[in-house]
Amino acid sequence: MSRMYNQNGNLYQGVFDCLAKTVKTEGVLAIYKGFLPHLARILPHTILTLSLAEQTNKLMRKFENKILPAVEEKNQV
Repeated sequence: MSRMYNQNGNLYQGVFDCLAKTVKTEGVLAIYKGFLPHLARILPHTILTLSLAEQTNKLMRKFENKILPAVEEKNQV
């Protein structure tokens, strides 16, 4: 998509035209250009987000198990 955003004039008519012209002139591996830098940028964010979500879920379960049984006992009496 960055090729389409950075084009001067009307080099590409659409996404599939851009894909076809890129593969035709530069080969199939040109599609993966920039994959490793993108992965290096997004991977730490993903790891931190999922780790934080997991730790938050553990904390909430501990909190619920501590608080909710006491509330249920009061309702039964």
